[in-house]
Amino acid sequence: MVASLVMYLAALIPLQNNSHIVNEPYYQLPRFWTNTGFCPYGEIKRESLKSSLFSESVQMNLMHLAALPTGALTHIRIHWLLELVKFIQYTQAGVPVYDFSDLDEFILNLNDLGLYPVIEFMTDLDGILISNSDIMNDIWEDFSYQVTKRYLNLLGAKNLVKWRFETWNEPDIHNYNILNFTVEGFIEYAMALRKGIKSAGRMSNKPLDLTLRGPAGLFKSKRNHPLCWSLIKSCNDQINDCPINVLTYHRKGQGLATEVLEASSKLLKNIYANYDNIKMLPVSNDEADPITGWSTPQDFYEDVRYATKLVYIVFLHWHAKLNYREFKYLETISHDNAFISYHPFEFAQRTLLAHFRMNNSQPVHSQFIQKPVYAALSMLSKLAPVAADIEVIALSSPNDVLWLLKTSSTGNKPLYVSWLLLPRENTEKLENFTLHRQLPFKSGSVETFAFVVELLEQKKTDPAYIWRTQARSRPFPDAMERAAMRYAQTPRLQASGLLLMPEFSLNISGLQLPWILLFRVCSNLSPVLKQPEAPTITKITIGEIFISWREAANTTNCLKTYEVWFQVNQTAEWSFISENWHLPYPSFQYAPINACVNGFFKVRAIDFFNRKSNFSDAIEYIEMSV
Repeated sequence: MVASLVMYLAALIPLQNNSHIVNEPYYQLPRFWTNTGFCPYGEIKRESLKSSLFSESVQMNLMHLAALPTGALTHIRIHWLLELVKFIQYTQAGVPVYDFSDLDEFILNLNDLGLYPVIEFMTDLDGILISNSDIMNDIWEDFSYQVTKRYLNLLGAKNLVKWRFETWNEPDIHNYNILNFTVEGFIEYAMALRKGIKSAGRMSNKPLDLTLRGPAGLFKSKRNHPLCWSLIKSCNDQINDCPINVLTYHRKGQGLATEVLEASSKLLKNIYANYDNIKMLPVSNDEADPITGWSTPQDFYEDVRYATKLVYIVFLHWHAKLNYREFKYLETISHDNAFISYHPFEFAQRTLLAHFRMNNSQPVHSQFIQKPVYAALSMLSKLAPVAADIEVIALSSPNDVLWLLKTSSTGNKPLYVSWLLLPRENTEKLENFTLHRQLPFKSGSVETFAFVVELLEQKKTDPAYIWRTQARSRPFPDAMERAAMRYAQTPRLQASGLLLMPEFSLNISGLQLPWILLFRVCSNLSPVLKQPEAPTITKITIGEIFISWREAANTTNCLKTYEVWFQVNQTAEWSFISENWHLPYPSFQYAPINACVNGFFKVRAIDFFNRKSNFSDAIEYIEMSV
C-alpha cells in the first residue's frame, strides 16, 4: 500500500440508496461511451477484407475487446463489413440472391463474444448497384430487408434490437463514396434503407421499431459536403418522412479532449440554428477521438495520457448532457480505437492494445498488450447507475484542478458507491495537497462496508514504459519482458479493506502525473459474487494461452479480483497461477517458463470482503502441435 494514499472509513448506513449529499442532484447515467470501431486493413475487396477480418490478429484483437468487464464495450463499428456478402444471381422475379456465409460466420463469432455490430450499409454488392442504377433504390431496400430479416431469424429479436444500423460512412469523402452518390440519390438511398429495415422489423412476432442512424458525416462546408447537409435539410423540411432516427456525425479534436466537445457544440448549434425541426432527434458523435489519423503516431497514445483523454471526453460529454441544450439528446459517443497497431508504432497509434507481430518465432503469431486506455474502459464500467454532475475541485494553486465523478446505486439495492477522480487535462504539476471528502451516508448502523482503490499511474501501470526501459523498444520482446508488461497493464490495487471513518482522504503528492483513481464502496449486504462461466482457452503460441471468461451483467460491481487455478491432471493438486496478479477483468494470459500448459483451468471471483464465489467449471486444455 502506497503511503501517500490514506483511507479512513467507518461502518455506515446506506439510506437505502438515497446516497447523494443533501441538495446534490443525481441523474440516471446512460453508458453512452461503450462503443468502438475500426477499418480492416487491405484493399476494399471481398477477399482482402475476408483475409483481414478472419485473420488471427483481428480475431485475437476482438477477443481482448470482449474480455473487458461486462458493459465496458458493447458495440463495434467496422467499415465495409457488408462487403463480405457475395451476390450470386437473380431469381426469376429479378430479386438478388446473396451468399451470406462469410458474414454469418463473422457475425455469429461477434455474437459469441458478446459484442454488437454497427451495420453500415457500405458495399457495391459486386457491381450490381452501378450496373442497375435505374433500380438502385429497389436493390437497397431489398438488401437492407434481407440483412435485417436474416439476422432477426438467426439471433432473435432480443439481440437484434441492440444492433445499430447506419447509412454510408462519411459519404461526402471521395475515398468512401465509391458509388458516386448524388444529393438526390443519397436521400433516396437512405429512404430505401429505412423502408427495408422497417419492413423486416414488422416480420417479427412482436414488431420491432428498428432505427436507422446517419449520415455519419464530417459536415464541413455545404459546398464540399452536400450529401450530409442535404439529408438533414430534407429531414427538417419533412420531419415525418425523415429516414434517420439518430443524427450521427464525426467531430475529433486536434490533440485535446476539450476540442472534441467544442467542435461538437459548434456543429450542433449550427445545425439547430438552421434546421430547428430536427432538434429532437437523438445525436451521436461516431468518432469522438482526440485527434484525427489513427495510424499517425502520437506520444500520448502510448501511456496513461491517452487513458485520461478518453475519460476526459466522457466527463465533458456527461457535463454537457446535463447542462447544455445542444447535448440534451446526446445518445452515444464512439471512439475509433479498435485498430491493430504495427511496427514500429506498437504503442503509439490510436489503439486499445499494443500489437507485436512475432515474425522471429515459429509459428509466427501475434502478441497483444493491453494499454492503459483499455484499463480506463474497465474503470468506467464500474460506475454505478446514477451520477452527479462533474465536480471541479480547485486546489491551492489556480492551475491545480481535479475532476471528480460521483456515482451511486439506486432503489433498495445494497449500497454501492463508485467515484472516478483525475487531474485536469494536461496538468504537468500538482502541489502537495490532501483532498478530503465526506462520504454521502448516515452513520449508526451495524451494517459494514468495505472499499477498494485502484490507480492508473504514469510509469507505474504503463506497459509502454516497461517496453522502452526494459525491452529497449525491441520489436520482439521475449517472454519475460512480455510478462513484465502484462503485470503493469491493469490498474494497481492501491488500497482495500473495511471502512473505519466516513471520509475519503487522498494525499496526491507522490502520484506520477497523469493518473486516474477509482474509489469504490460496497455493503456486506451485497450478494456473494456469482460463479463465473467456464473459461475459454485460446492458443497464442507453443506454451502460451489466453484465458477469458464471461461475467454475468450487473453482478460484479463489488468484484476486487479474479483468481485463476491450474491442475496438471485430475490427481494433482490445484495451483494458484495468478497469485501475484491483480485481475480486475476477466482474462489472463498464461505463459509459464519451463512448464506445460496442458491440464485443467478454473476461475473464481473475490469481492471487497474477500468472499469467494464458487469456482467455474474446470476446462481441459490440450496443446496441439503444429
